[in-house]
Amino acid sequence: MSERSLTPPEIFEALRRRVVGQDAALREVAVAVSKHLLGHAASNLFLIGGSGSGKTTILRAVEELLRADPRLAGHATVVRLNANLLAELAGRGQQSGAVLERLAAAARAQLGGQASAARIKAAVEHGLVFVDEIDKIRSHVGDRPNVTGIVAQESLLTLMEGETQRLQVHTVDGPETVMVETSRILFVAAGAFDELYDQVLERVSKVEGQKVYKMVPRADGSVQRLLSFKLARHLQHADLFAYGIVPQFLARFSAVVTLRELSTADLVAVFKEGPDAPYASALAYFRGHDLDLRVTDEAMTYIAEQAAMQPRLGARALREVFGRIMRDLEFDPWGSGLVQPTADGRTELVVDLETARARSQR
Repeated sequence: MSERSLTPPEIFEALRRRVVGQDAALREVAVAVSKHLLGHAASNLFLIGGSGSGKTTILRAVEELLRADPRLAGHATVVRLNANLLAELAGRGQQSGAVLERLAAAARAQLGGQASAARIKAAVEHGLVFVDEIDKIRSHVGDRPNVTGIVAQESLLTLMEGETQRLQVHTVDGPETVMVETSRILFVAAGAFDELYDQVLERVSKVEGQKVYKMVPRADGSVQRLLSFKLARHLQHADLFAYGIVPQFLARFSAVVTLRELSTADLVAVFKEGPDAPYASALAYFRGHDLDLRVTDEAMTYIAEQAAMQPRLGARALREVFGRIMRDLEFDPWGSGLVQPTADGRTELVVDLETARARSQR
C-alpha cells in the first residue's frame, strides 16, 4: 500500500464516526476515496438523498479526514460548488475553467503564498470537487429545455473526461500558465431530487401496484396499509435521464448512491452525537448561564419521532422540532418551573416527555 493511502475499511470507520445511518453509502465513498488516494482514475460519485440525509456531512467528513493526516496533504484540496452557480456562469458563457480556478485558489490558500506553480498544479490535479444541488441543472424542466442546465452539465463533463486543461495560477512571482491533467480529480455530485421520488413511485406503482405497499397488523387487530417503497431499490438510470440528467454526464460517475431516509433511532443519534448536534449546542448555551440541561431519553425519542414525520427534511427537522420546545426556555428558563437543584449542588433544567409534547404543540 502506498505510504499516503488508506484502506477502504479505515476510511469507512473514520467517516462513520461523523455520519449517522448511511453505512452503505459510506462504503461506496470509502472505495472512491481510496482509489483517489492511490492515484487511480477518479471513481466519481453521484449521491441522491433528501434534505438532511447527510450528503454535506459526508463531504465534510471526507474533507476532515484528508486534512487531518499529513500523509494525505497532497490530496486535501477540496472545493464545494453549488450547481446553481455553474448554471449561472453557463448562462453568461463563463463556466469554462471556473472549477479549476476554484481548485487553484483553494490549493494556494492551503499551501501558502510562497507555493510554486508546480505545487499548485499538483494539488489541483489531485483535488476533490463537491457539486451540491446537482438536480438543479437538469436538461429540461417539464417539457421545456433548460439550456443553462445542459451547458453546465456539458462543462463539468469536459473536466470529467480527463482532458488536459490550460489554467493560469497565481504565485509570488506573478501569474503562470500550467497544463492541468484532470483525470485524477474526484468529483462528487449530490442532490435531493425531490421530484424523482414521486416520478419513480408513479412508474413502479403502475407496474407493481400493491407491491409498493405492505400490510401491517395493528394492536387493535386491524390491518394498516403502509407505503414500503424505497427509491434505492427501484431507481434506474432511465429515471435519471427522464428527470433531466444527460446520459453522457451520468456515464462519468462510477456509482449512483442513494442515501436512505434516517430512522427514529438514527435521528436520536444525530440529536445527541452528530456533528453540530442540537443537544450539544443547547448544553453549551445553558452552561453559559450556570444551568445543566437534561433532556430525558423519552423526550429525545419523541423529538426524533416528530422529526421523522417530515422525511423530506431528514435531520434538519430535529432543529425545527427542538427549537419549538426550547424557544421560551432559552429566553427565561428560571420562570418555566422546570429548573431544580440537584443533590450535588448543581442547578438543572429538565425537559421530560410531558414537557416536550406540550411545548412542541404550542
